[in-house]
Amino acid sequence: MNPDVYEMVPIEVGSLVWWSGYGILAAVIMALFWLAPRESEPKMAKWEKTLGWMILANLAWYTLMALWDGVYRADESLPIHMCGMSQILLFLHLVLKKKWAFPIVVFWGPLGGIQAFLTPALETEPTLGYVLQFYLAHASVVVVPVYLMVYGGRRIPRKSFWRVIGITNLVGFVMMGVNSALGSNYMYVNQPPPVDHPLVQGAWPYYLIGIEAAVIGLFWLFLLAFRKFREPKLD
Repeated sequence: MNPDVYEMVPIEVGSLVWWSGYGILAAVIMALFWLAPRESEPKMAKWEKTLGWMILANLAWYTLMALWDGVYRADESLPIHMCGMSQILLFLHLVLKKKWAFPIVVFWGPLGGIQAFLTPALETEPTLGYVLQFYLAHASVVVVPVYLMVYGGRRIPRKSFWRVIGITNLVGFVMMGVNSALGSNYMYVNQPPPVDHPLVQGAWPYYLIGIEAAVIGLFWLFLLAFRKFREPKLD
């Protein structure tokens, strides 16, 4: 592959590769919800660290593959899309025990990861290694935060909704500057993503209004769906 003519490669919806991604997602769900330990089990703490290192190792796997193939680029390959940052946040929370990381990743991971499953696009040609790494990465950010709520005792802080909305917008503004410097499009804030998506309509900056509305709406629906896992109200 010639990096000078490299572009993102969308995965055709309904193709074998597209469906295989849902098979990987189902396998991760079964592994975590049927086989992984629960909060009350003594091995839970060790398992969380192992899970965090596995997530980081999968992220490093992509980096090593891309460097070996000569397609790793600062304007394409850094882990600063929402799902890449979600993997880092999971590592910080699971291994380094950073509690502040969970309220962010519990919104970013599932909702960003689901979008990647609906309209996937790779930064390389869809070879087996890259496809497997892509879907494992996005399955982890979708499923692990939910697993941590259901079986890991994590709770969504009461005031996290608008706080995470604010953080998301702040990071988006920062990414605009990063993208201008690198000639990149991280978080798709400088131009629309290279896939057809009903939530992305119009040219810059108008499509960002739809994305903003979608983010708020989807975060709110997620909070409603998992309201039983919110922190209890203080008396």
